[in-house]
Amino acid sequence: AMEICLEKNLVQEGKHLLMLNAKASGVTSGSVKEIERWAHRLATRSDAGIDNTITSTVDEPPDQITGKKIAVFAAFDTFLKDIAGYLSENNEVRTFRKGTAERMRLLLEWADIAWFEWCDSYLVEATKMEKTCPIVCRLHSYEAFSEVPSMVDWTKVDLLIFVNDSVKNVLKKRQEIPTRQITIHNAVDSSRFMIADGKVYGKKIASVGYINYRKNPGLLLYCFKKIHEYDPEFSLHIAGEHQGPRLELYFDHFLKENPLPVYFDGWVDDMPAWYADKDYIISTSLFESFHYSIAEGMACGLMPLIHNWSGAANLYPGDFLFNDPDECVEIVKNLQHKDMATVGRQNRQFVLDRYSPEDKMAAIGAELKRLTESTVESAQTSS
Repeated sequence: AMEICLEKNLVQEGKHLLMLNAKASGVTSGSVKEIERWAHRLATRSDAGIDNTITSTVDEPPDQITGKKIAVFAAFDTFLKDIAGYLSENNEVRTFRKGTAERMRLLLEWADIAWFEWCDSYLVEATKMEKTCPIVCRLHSYEAFSEVPSMVDWTKVDLLIFVNDSVKNVLKKRQEIPTRQITIHNAVDSSRFMIADGKVYGKKIASVGYINYRKNPGLLLYCFKKIHEYDPEFSLHIAGEHQGPRLELYFDHFLKENPLPVYFDGWVDDMPAWYADKDYIISTSLFESFHYSIAEGMACGLMPLIHNWSGAANLYPGDFLFNDPDECVEIVKNLQHKDMATVGRQNRQFVLDRYSPEDKMAAIGAELKRLTESTVESAQTSS
């Protein structure tokens, strides 16, 4: 039967057969491998712009969404791998990165539920169409400051997920949205970001991200200048690139007038390795929804120095928040009198406890299950 499905390009029919076989009683480990082999072959038969994947497990976790067709829409891959990978463990998932409105419409008709990873033009377009399935949107940060949310027909969106209450508050000031709203923080892969073996703490400060006005680079330089005045052995290491000649000129001029040990490492692919010999991680941003580099640095045992942007206190310990360069220096001084190896382990544990991928994905799965079950109940009631 599977050979016929491949020969006739009956991809969905073949995947449906695999789904039924995976959920049948008496499935052996050998059968699971055979199912995975056929699933891989079917996955190669995909339309342009739409990735078809299926991975089924025999043991289904409780209170999680299973056996559903889920369409994931994401113009950017930043967070796509985690959410799509998790959902595909017990469901059939197709991801839409680009394509025509017609392709989007067909995918929405196919799906039991649609997940929009960003509040962007894809969500705007989808809410112009006839509603055929429950719609979920996860809104990160930049969208809340744009005009895009005002273009969405929120009556067609069933669930809006924020990654921080501060983002939710920003959007609320701009627009009232008649959609159920919850907050589920981002997650950090602590198996990837770990404390380096035999780590010895020194005086290297790390700053990560594109150098643009949103990262408040002027404050970064003034904070480091103060720290360097306190202890000239400190150095600043930046993983990122300039996004505009104006700020690049400012950095060049500032460092010419204030010769300081500031090192530019450019774009870094292997961040865990880069963090290994760093001791502090600093954020001077104007606003963030999460600021991954802080959580990743803490998972690596680094000491966070965090400008008290709106919402930072929702995410990170108050002992590491500062409002001005003098307070930033005070945090450094206090840490110098502590056992930094112990504090580093505490920082990592904080991330493990608060931002576990398993916990965050389980929360998402439970919400999606609740949504699909309520949809079924509504359909049964109306009939």
